[in-house]
Amino acid sequence: MIKRYVPLVTMLSLLFICFNPSGSKAQERKLIIYPALGVDLGGAVPFPFSDIPDDAGGTPEPYPFLGIGAEYPIYENWKIATEVNYRVISFTADAKVISQAYYPGDGSTLYFSGDTYTDVELRMVEFPLFGIYQLRDSRAVVFGIYYSIILEGNFDTDATDGVINADKSITDNAILPGNASTSYPFSKYLDNYDYGILLGYRYKLTEKMNLYGRIQVGFKSIFKPSFDNIDYEMYQVRLNIGASYRIL
Repeated sequence: MIKRYVPLVTMLSLLFICFNPSGSKAQERKLIIYPALGVDLGGAVPFPFSDIPDDAGGTPEPYPFLGIGAEYPIYENWKIATEVNYRVISFTADAKVISQAYYPGDGSTLYFSGDTYTDVELRMVEFPLFGIYQLRDSRAVVFGIYYSIILEGNFDTDATDGVINADKSITDNAILPGNASTSYPFSKYLDNYDYGILLGYRYKLTEKMNLYGRIQVGFKSIFKPSFDNIDYEMYQVRLNIGASYRIL
């Protein structure tokens, strides 16, 4: 339990240091504090890819994000930065499944073959820590890590036009479409944290405003380790496009 929060404590400590500079050296190097605003476009990608149904599809839904950050020069073209961001990740997915396991909660197991539609939304506070390498006066690359606390999450799947049975051999060989339907409420199996890497590009529009784009990839499944209703893991993959404005 303690190990899980080490990345968060480290990032918070660095953020505190950046927001509370001491001595003339920090002021001489010009600490920058900025708010950030933009749009997130993301979802969760199943892994391994071989377990994904052939006709599966997903659609990410754009959501605005808001954050505040601090940036500090450390050596020549190098800077270090950290942020606190509030994000909402939302996406939908559809697939045809064969013998999808479902556990009603009474100790039994049911299987479903047919069409599924999934709606997912994750609300989180994110703590990225990253380096910035200045290529030219107006261009820079960004790379680092992030840790997210998931405040609230929904993962709901509706299954329609299918066949439900406790005998897997029946759903394995079901003739589709069928007339059965059910729902899979997976929200309680969502984990409450995530971590991963980020890679991006930044362009200085004016002396105070930067435009940037980042790709972020999660290194852990969005589900708790005990979740085994599906055969594959799901990892966050996100694109965020935003702007920051220096206020200090």
